[in-house]
Amino acid sequence: MSLPATHAPVDTLKEIVRRFGTPTYAYDIARIRAQVEKLRAFLPPAVEILYSLKANASLGLCGVLADCGLGADVASAGELAIALAAGFSPGRIFLTGPDRSPAVLARLRSLPEVLISLDSVSDLRLLAAKDGHHRAILRLRPDFCSYATCAAGPDSRFGLTLDELPPCRDFLDSPAIHVVGFHVFSGSQILSEEGIIHHLRGGVDMALRAAKVLGLSPEIIDLGGGFGIPYAPEDSELDLTLIGSELDALARRAAPARLVLELGRYLVAQSGWYLTTVLAQQTHRGRKAIVVDGGTHQRGDMCGLGLRQKGFPPVVLKERTDPLIPTDILGCLSLPSDVMAEARPLPQLYPGDVLAFPNAGAYGLGASPWLFHGHPAPAEVAFAESSIQTLRARLAPETVLDGQELLASLRTAR
Repeated sequence: MSLPATHAPVDTLKEIVRRFGTPTYAYDIARIRAQVEKLRAFLPPAVEILYSLKANASLGLCGVLADCGLGADVASAGELAIALAAGFSPGRIFLTGPDRSPAVLARLRSLPEVLISLDSVSDLRLLAAKDGHHRAILRLRPDFCSYATCAAGPDSRFGLTLDELPPCRDFLDSPAIHVVGFHVFSGSQILSEEGIIHHLRGGVDMALRAAKVLGLSPEIIDLGGGFGIPYAPEDSELDLTLIGSELDALARRAAPARLVLELGRYLVAQSGWYLTTVLAQQTHRGRKAIVVDGGTHQRGDMCGLGLRQKGFPPVVLKERTDPLIPTDILGCLSLPSDVMAEARPLPQLYPGDVLAFPNAGAYGLGASPWLFHGHPAPAEVAFAESSIQTLRARLAPETVLDGQELLASLRTAR
């Protein structure tokens, strides 16, 4: 497949760098909308699509996806607040994940329309003891193998096994909870159509078996998602034709239950560019290397996917005709592991050159320990055709002091 460099919006990215500097995240809104339209073109209309905010909870991007008519999958009080501010209807918000903190429970009291995924009998007991009335689905721990890069199969920490379901019957008539279905999430970043189909079939099969155990007629079966995107030159785009055909058959099998998918990476990853400037030339493990003003503290997606070894090389925004040579890209942290790329084919680079890392729209800043070394958060901007808009302004270095206090009295105490 073609390298992202062939479709990089170089002129737009140069203008973003001129106006906002680096490091900066830039998001292509047209690419996000195209991903939504692709899903609608190939998946059955009966299958509901949620946007998983964990992939990128930028308020501006969430607003775009709400305008596209998607629902939202959230996992904390903060993500719930963003989803509501972005315009997602409470009735189309699913609260998943194990967070049952006081902040989450307090927020839910005023939002009875939000659907809650319950992870355990303990979750059922906790919610049954609260005021109010909530619709819920029971999360099931997959009893089938996972083909995901980030797997959540039988060894997952999440969900109920089928053997743990019988005690749930005690709560099905609770005035505080109305159980309306099941939730089966098997993992993320799956690039095999066969793997996704295996997960979808396994999820429907397990949900229907759980329904028999509980004597429940499900209204909703949330099958998770996990659709992957190509991060490396050898990766291929998913063929949604086969997946859509399978979902059509599964929707008929599960009827009258409604099938739901929660997708994050697939919707936003390819929209993102991480822009960073070369600070110095260096060597690393016998190779040419450069040091940039960004780093892994702002790129949470560098962890777990092996992107530093296999990811697409960044696009050099200044045209270079030098021969490509294996080059390492080092971040600006005093940390030996702060390596963003290894032996990627790049031309000779010099201080001041700007690099644009592709596929940076998911699990980037929001999944990063960006306060390390006291660096302020990078700017975030969105672009559509010739329009560029700030999503999050770059903060001054001094803002790392915000909310902190000296120990005025304790420091002098004896």
